[in-house]
Amino acid sequence: MPIQPTYPGVYVQEVPSGVRTIMGVSTSIAMFIGRAKWGPDNEPFQCLNYSDFDRAFTSDNSMGDLARAVRLFFLNGGTRCYVFRLTGSGAAQSTVTIQGSDTKDSVVIQGKYKGTLGSSVHYIIENPIDGAGTFDLTLYRQVTDQFGATQPTDKQKWTGVSIISTSPRFVTNYVDYKWATVSLAPGAVIPVKPPVATPDTALPPGNDGLAPDLASPITDYDKAYNVIDKEVDLFNLMILPKDTAFSDDNMASLWAKASIFCQKRRAFLLMDPRSDWHTVQNATDGMTSLRTGLVKDYSALFFPCLTLTENGSPVQVGPGGAIAGLMARIDSNRGVWKAPAGTEADIRGINGLEYKFSDDENGVLNPRGINTLRVFPEGIVNWGARTMDGDDDFQSEYKYIPIRRLALYLEESLYRGLKWVVFEPNDEPLWAQIRLNAGAFMHDLFRQGAFQGSTPKEAYFVKCDAETTIQSDRDKGIVNIWVGFAPLKPAEFVMIYIQQMAGQINQ
Repeated sequence: MPIQPTYPGVYVQEVPSGVRTIMGVSTSIAMFIGRAKWGPDNEPFQCLNYSDFDRAFTSDNSMGDLARAVRLFFLNGGTRCYVFRLTGSGAAQSTVTIQGSDTKDSVVIQGKYKGTLGSSVHYIIENPIDGAGTFDLTLYRQVTDQFGATQPTDKQKWTGVSIISTSPRFVTNYVDYKWATVSLAPGAVIPVKPPVATPDTALPPGNDGLAPDLASPITDYDKAYNVIDKEVDLFNLMILPKDTAFSDDNMASLWAKASIFCQKRRAFLLMDPRSDWHTVQNATDGMTSLRTGLVKDYSALFFPCLTLTENGSPVQVGPGGAIAGLMARIDSNRGVWKAPAGTEADIRGINGLEYKFSDDENGVLNPRGINTLRVFPEGIVNWGARTMDGDDDFQSEYKYIPIRRLALYLEESLYRGLKWVVFEPNDEPLWAQIRLNAGAFMHDLFRQGAFQGSTPKEAYFVKCDAETTIQSDRDKGIVNIWVGFAPLKPAEFVMIYIQQMAGQINQ
């Protein structure tokens, strides 16, 4: 409100400048969805490095490639991801109820998460004192190393733990263990007796549950998308690692809905090839069925699988996780507008490729929108940058991955950076502020080399005025903002022309 002067003098008032900086969002937060033997289930869990993942979910690969994909993501330059652990029907925690000296239920020891891995947890109860309600508790996990020998790990002991809720050492609040929880038995009669002394004992087996349900109208993956949509503010890349219980057809059935969810969340889907693709012919013939129902410009496929060595034997794993890490690395070093391909796009942490391709074979795969991984003197590199809409016959404006991902970056950044506009008076002062703020954001990207053109006018435009927002729009409470950009398309084909000189040219 303007100052109402009442006395002669100088009045000072701070006036808003109208400058609201639009910050660019992250471009390489990955979302992994799959099964694991352990860990938080049916909720997104954030990992900032592979150690975070290993502590929460373990490196067990018996259910699928989730652990391998996450590891390759961080090895190749990824810095942040979410992991959504799926558990099928029947999954249950390892649980034991221990009685007190009066034969009534005293405490419950339970595996922290669902799965048979909970049975590796052992417990020892010593020195129960009825009058004081205290006892000593030891918890540890029995594991088998690579040589087949068993040994204890993560061993912890708590002395004088109490079953009295007012005690500072109350068992439910005091015992904090990564593999199990300890609590007062539900419905325990007060006063409760401490649990009887128990020798070294393993928890009974839990249950890993069945494979994720793909047959119901709303599959377990659909339920995961619903949870992610509510609980995760931003992710940019989605990877669905191979599940050992799924066939190639099962995995292929997931891509369409995953791409639709990515479109909704302004994210990009990274697809793995089918395991029955053994030749160029297999791959090109299989692309039509993979594209059925797919949001093609929000997804890309990479071929062939990567080779790892585990316990002396080769293992094939889909490239999605490694490519997500590679994209994060290129985004950090060069920008999201740089194609995540070329001689600098080497894939790290692997031993080879399932198949090697020649230039001629690559020349058949690339026009069909199949991004080929190649072996060059620089290493094993990604040698393709096309979306699933990148078939030469489609003539799509989102043929290339960097163009789609740059558009998603602009959309998400402007979406978040212009929320302040809502409920502002819809007239020229507002439009001028929008042009100023959005224009400053676009100009900063232009200076970084994100667009074509040697001048801002050639590279981008921001339009918000009486021409874009006519009176009928204003009557409806609508303000229209037009933002255009000239994308940089990758130099996919480099032509070199060499000519002999007929004679020496006079200088």
